[in-house]
Amino acid sequence: EERVTELFAFISRALTGDDRYGNIMVAIAAVFGDLPANSPLKVMLKEAMQSIPPEEQACGVSFSTSEREQASLGAMGAAQWTGQWQTRPHALLTVTNMTSVDDWKKNLPRGVKRTLKKALAQNFTVTPKLIRGGEPAPHSSLAHFRCVVEHEVRLLSGYGVEGFFDALAETVSRYVGTTRMAGEIREYRDANGQVIAFAHEVRKGKTIRGQWFYANDVASKNYVWFHSVYDLVERAIEAEGVDVVDLGPSGSDAFSELKERYGFLSVTDWPAVADYLGPFYYPEGEGIDKESGLLASLFESLNKKRDSP
Repeated sequence: EERVTELFAFISRALTGDDRYGNIMVAIAAVFGDLPANSPLKVMLKEAMQSIPPEEQACGVSFSTSEREQASLGAMGAAQWTGQWQTRPHALLTVTNMTSVDDWKKNLPRGVKRTLKKALAQNFTVTPKLIRGGEPAPHSSLAHFRCVVEHEVRLLSGYGVEGFFDALAETVSRYVGTTRMAGEIREYRDANGQVIAFAHEVRKGKTIRGQWFYANDVASKNYVWFHSVYDLVERAIEAEGVDVVDLGPSGSDAFSELKERYGFLSVTDWPAVADYLGPFYYPEGEGIDKESGLLASLFESLNKKRDSP
């Protein structure tokens, strides 16, 4: 836990614009290297620790709404719906003919229903937090960083020391990525009030995308991912103007098969099903900067040109 805190201290300095802290391999060496206390890297680490933010203070870069939207497009697969190149298949669930979450549940396998029942019985709280332009992302804190670290290290736990350091590098990349994007998070806390997971989702056009999900080791044993899927499907069915829930590409065949058990089919030509053309969605009354929506309009224009004879 102390090493995670030190790594975050290093990364948080990089996010403030201090170029000395911008190299992930330097960060790992400073935190995990067996170096003298007076070595340049240890001196940098000590300096970073002196200015580390409190555990739950959001401290990411205050990107504008348009910058956040642009940063979201690559992970959402915009290259395929704009006709640039084909991305990996996405796991999709069409909800147009569903009137309640029970319409989804009734066709699921018995084992899946039992898992969802356990997920809904867990003692955690879920809080939606909008990612606003001009402010740090609500999940750009040490508490949320810990979730990303444990999630990535757990995924690569069977690959030895090399896998561990690969997981740390992946952690930093994914943490920086998710905290610069648009959308909102669903923050999970346990009975003690500790952050144990967060689900990052983005709504654009007629589709809600489950963009990222990160959970610590406690959450991984308490059905939090399954709860997040249930919650996302339920809200998509209830939302006006949403036709599809997109859980994106899968990192393995096993994960694709897991999503299929929950009704999400792997679709190669997924833009033909998931309509992302149209603006990013923001709750009514939430102010967004004047540039918001320009990128969506541009991509719609490009797509129309691609489809025209």
